[in-house]
Amino acid sequence: MKTILGKIFHSPWWVKLLVLLLVAAGAWWIKTHYFTKPSVPPFRTTEVKRGDIADLVEASGPINPVNTTQVQVGALVSGEILKIYVDYNSEVKKGDLMAVIDQTQILAALEEARASLSSAKESLSSAQKAYELAKRNYERYQVLYQKNYVSKVDLEGYELSYVNAKSALNAAQASVVRAQSNVDSAEKNLSNTKIVSPIDGVVLTRKVSEGQTITAGFSTPELFVVAQDMTKMQIEAKVSEADIVKIKPGQHVSFTLDGYVGEKFSGSVRQVRTNYVDTSSSSNANSSTSYTVIVDVDNQDLRLKPGMTATLTIYTQEKKNVLTVPNEALRFSPSFNKKTYENTGVWKVQKGQPPVRVDVQIGIIATKNTEITGGELQEGERIIVGENNLKASGTTPMMGPRGPRRR
Repeated sequence: MKTILGKIFHSPWWVKLLVLLLVAAGAWWIKTHYFTKPSVPPFRTTEVKRGDIADLVEASGPINPVNTTQVQVGALVSGEILKIYVDYNSEVKKGDLMAVIDQTQILAALEEARASLSSAKESLSSAQKAYELAKRNYERYQVLYQKNYVSKVDLEGYELSYVNAKSALNAAQASVVRAQSNVDSAEKNLSNTKIVSPIDGVVLTRKVSEGQTITAGFSTPELFVVAQDMTKMQIEAKVSEADIVKIKPGQHVSFTLDGYVGEKFSGSVRQVRTNYVDTSSSSNANSSTSYTVIVDVDNQDLRLKPGMTATLTIYTQEKKNVLTVPNEALRFSPSFNKKTYENTGVWKVQKGQPPVRVDVQIGIIATKNTEITGGELQEGERIIVGENNLKASGTTPMMGPRGPRRR
């Protein structure tokens, strides 16, 4: 290095000048490429694009069964619980066996009732024959009495026998009816030892255990509680008065649950109820009115539990392949503009030309974008969404979308 500097120092003046110029040029190149900030364009722009857009309404509400019927399943006979076939959350169909009560005493009572019935039927058969014989004798003696072959006393004796036989027959028939009723009752008690589900549903509560003895007295012991049809659920969402006018039956709904992170479920609007909740009061400055929207949800896999809270997105309108612009573009006004415009518009830029404001007609206003339905705007054109020097321009940071401002 010293040798090179020495040679330069003892060189002619024009060599020294040439070296100085080369050093200056190198310094300028380094400064230009490494230390000079690139020029910043005055505006932030974006391209007008086509895409899908949807008008959304956000809401939340609890999940409950569509059919809120809950049936208490009890026992009509006393005895020991021998076997239980269901537990909490068990799915049951109407007629499914849920539990069995000991049948020993009821079977004994049934056999006794059947024996009594058999005896009563035999007595009835005997009484029937006695009645038929007494009736024939009485009718025969009536004929003989009319011909003066027998006395009236003899006729009256056979008449009494006939009446007694008829009374005995009636009593035997009544005994058979009572015995049959006892058999029917015992058979019913026997069938009641098998506890079956009265409906299709899910077991919510089990209140007995195997080996437990229950007593059916004046009140029926409650064994199970079954909720009817948990495969069809509904969400009761609260929607503000500003959004309720957009919602109609049949609209698509997606929702999330805290218990299933990252998963999305779907449903559809079934009903928009006209009853409302008004939170306004003299002490409540932020009063509001909300309406109930019922959303049908399929729950065939029973993953949704009653009481869960769903966060919903209701798709009130959906369009595909439409012209869209960012919401910021509709709210933007450059710092040099002092005019107020009647119509909604955006500021369009072309290379080498100053920004130009053009009127547009808008459709769906989504969270980030707005649909352009008409106006002097084409796909691919560039529009302004903001200025790079906010302090100089006097503009303020953009807020969330509340509909475009006309500037």
